[in-house]
Amino acid sequence: MPPKEKVESTEQLLQAVILADSFDERFQPITLETARCLLPLCNVPLISYTFEFLAVAGVQEIYVFCCSHSEKVKDYVKQYEKTSNMKIHTIVSQECYSVGDAMRELDAKQLIDTDFILVSGDVVSNMKLDKVLEEHRARRQADKSAIMTMVLKKASPHHRSRAVGDGSLFVLDQSSKECLHYQPVKAFKSTRQDRRMTMDMEIFEKHPEIQIRNDLIDCQIDICSVEVPALFTENFDYQDIRADFVHGILTSDLLGKTIHFHEVSDVYAARVRSTQMYDAVSKDIISRWTFPMVPDSNLPTGDCYEYRRGLVYKEKSVVLSRTCVVEEKVVIGANTQIAENSVLSNCVIGKNCVIGANVKIDNAYIWDNVTVKDNCVVQRSIIANGAVLEQGVTVSKGCLISFNVIIGANTTVPPYSRITALPDEEEGEDELVSEPAVVGATGHGRSFKEAEDSDDEEDQVDPRNKQVNRLAFDMSALNFETLQQEESASEFESEASDVEEDEVNPAEELDREITQTLERAFKEDHDVDIAALELNTLRMASNSNFHEMRKRIIPGVLKNIDLSAKAGSKKTVKAVLTQWGPLIGKMIHDEEDQVDGLFILQKACATIYEDPALAQKIFAPTLRYFYDEEIAEEDSILKWYHSEASRDGTETEKRLHKVATPMIEFLEQSESEEDDEDEDSE
Repeated sequence: MPPKEKVESTEQLLQAVILADSFDERFQPITLETARCLLPLCNVPLISYTFEFLAVAGVQEIYVFCCSHSEKVKDYVKQYEKTSNMKIHTIVSQECYSVGDAMRELDAKQLIDTDFILVSGDVVSNMKLDKVLEEHRARRQADKSAIMTMVLKKASPHHRSRAVGDGSLFVLDQSSKECLHYQPVKAFKSTRQDRRMTMDMEIFEKHPEIQIRNDLIDCQIDICSVEVPALFTENFDYQDIRADFVHGILTSDLLGKTIHFHEVSDVYAARVRSTQMYDAVSKDIISRWTFPMVPDSNLPTGDCYEYRRGLVYKEKSVVLSRTCVVEEKVVIGANTQIAENSVLSNCVIGKNCVIGANVKIDNAYIWDNVTVKDNCVVQRSIIANGAVLEQGVTVSKGCLISFNVIIGANTTVPPYSRITALPDEEEGEDELVSEPAVVGATGHGRSFKEAEDSDDEEDQVDPRNKQVNRLAFDMSALNFETLQQEESASEFESEASDVEEDEVNPAEELDREITQTLERAFKEDHDVDIAALELNTLRMASNSNFHEMRKRIIPGVLKNIDLSAKAGSKKTVKAVLTQWGPLIGKMIHDEEDQVDGLFILQKACATIYEDPALAQKIFAPTLRYFYDEEIAEEDSILKWYHSEASRDGTETEKRLHKVATPMIEFLEQSESEEDDEDEDSE
């Protein structure tokens, strides 16, 4: 009998490194007063989600690397560690200005002695890392040059958790799971050269089959070997983990290292790297895409959220007046009070808040200890701890109102305003000098001006990259024509073809392209998925939003209907809606899209047929189709019908509004009966 082989223990302590700093300014002025990893996401500090993700992965020891507001981070980590089985250390360095600096500091301290997980402090994920770790370790045993495995998530181009202004282009070998080339993709580039991808042709000699992918979300979750920090030390020009380190390793002939990937699709993983992503991830948590990390899981000790119908979460100590309305997708923290006739929808309200009477809060994020007095309106904005909105204040979309700011009575805060209560140190102020034009006569705060030099070089090169990452930003607000002309004047004056391109009206060009695509789809009887793919490609190529697509696609589909067509023809209302209605559905994703689609439908029917009798023959069955196929839900239809805009317009549009009345009465009666049944059951 042969002697037994000696089996060495492969049991290793699983370590992780969390980069608690973002090294950018996207959440300023809020992050001037607290660390970004401590910002509340659905009333839970961001870094808590990262801790929970690592705990599920079986991590035993964590190093939290922090720079700004390090004392606050340390205090929170101490509190969290008391209820955790993981050992958590904080590393503080005030001299770090990038991820590269942090990795070099980590290498200098020699704290990591095995493969480790590297994540940012703003990662939210419910995935398990067992398979990734197993693949990485097996790969390392077979090939010591394999130094990193990146986690990439497959997602459609319009997926909500894709950052609008930040993308990635990967060249991959599926057989070896090797990443061959990486290039960051910004929404806007300053020069033609920046828009091109340059790749070494030797890649094709070594890898006969490759994939070029831009349908992957970079989760910023990496399994790294101990060599990774050392490589940052050897290369002082490495600052960013992707644009510098990964790109540098893959294009270097001297280092001889390889980077691999692990693709996932059925899990959730995203980074809260901008205010736009803050909004997207918050909605995903409320919609339970991140399960089990949802509000009623009560991650922080002491929370006691209850889950109710309509994706409403509230703690037991919340006080709601009888006449206030809490619509769908709402989170309300402990000890918060909501007064009469206030309406909350698609929002998060923190703890110990006081919401007055007749207040409307829609798609907004109100943090702890905020006071919102009577008759205020808050739309798609963030209000930080301790802020006060006096009576009659209107906060327009995209605003960031920082800690302890007071907005005076009857003040309207313009869209995308950033307001702070800190003194302006650049102007040499020791105390705050309030700006009445910004916060009102009785207000307390000033407008925050962003530094001209951005930490993000790409954002600095083209300011549109910064704009599209802002909360509630509308892509249609960008002035493409002006910026295109500036590019043409500075970069391509000698190229006549580029000048001709700049002279083309982008809207007319998009009209023409969509019309041709639809006509081809109708004529050749394309599959809806293929037509949707072509249209989405057009949308991305023209930097358009879904509103612009709906504005052209809905009329395009309706024009294919022939009211004189006989039964059995492909041109009847029923046949066209059955075949091409799903294409419209692919351009509609949330309640706001649904309401917008109904307005476009009303206008399109009135435009195609000026005769109200003919227009209603298309409008009525299409509205019914939208409802039956859940393209527009009940609440969206009611919201459209009861809005003033749906009653205005041409005589035909007004007539179409009246045509919808019987359906609205049916929906309202059904809703009333449902409510009565709920009350009886309670």
